Amino acid sequence: RRKEAEAMKENGNVHIKNGKYKTAYKRYSQAIELSKDYLVLYTNRALASLKLGNWIDVIEDCTKVLSYCECFDEGYTKQKDLCFKALTRRAVGLQGMRRYDLAKADAEEALRLYPGLDETVKLIKKINEDIEIEKKAIDVLKSNKSNDQLQ
Repeated sequence: RRKEAEAMKENGNVHIKNGKYKTAYKRYSQAIELSKDYLVLYTNRALASLKLGNWIDVIEDCTKVLSYCECFDEGYTKQKDLCFKALTRRAVGLQGMRRYDLAKADAEEALRLYPGLDETVKLIKKINEDIEIEKKAIDVLKSNKSNDQLQ
C-alpha cells in the first residue's frame, strides 16, 4: 500500500508542477486513503489546497501533521522540513482566513526552525502589513460611525 501511495504522491507532484491543482488534490487524497500515516501527503495536499484557495483544507491538513509531530516526535525539530512546510502553509491558510494573529504565530514558529530564511521573513512582513491594513480599516469604520452619530 505504501508503494501505491508513493506512486499517487509522485503523480500528484507532476500535476502540481503542471498547474493542475484539483487533480493533484485528488491524487494526494487517494494516496492518503492508502497510507494515512504518510505525513508528507498532507503537506502536499495542503499545497494543492493553497493553490485552489481552500483555506480550511490547508489548515486542517497542516494541523494534522503538526499535531502528530507534537505528540509523537515531541516537537517540530525531528521532522524539521515537514513541520516547516506545515507551519508556513498553515500560516498562509490562516492569512487567507484573515486570522492574522494565528498566521503570524505559525510563521514565527517556522522562522525558529530555519532562522533568517528570506521566504519566512517576507511572509511575516506581509502578515504584519495585513494586520496594519485591517487596523486602519477598523479605525476608518469607527471614525465613520462616530461621525454618523454626531450628525
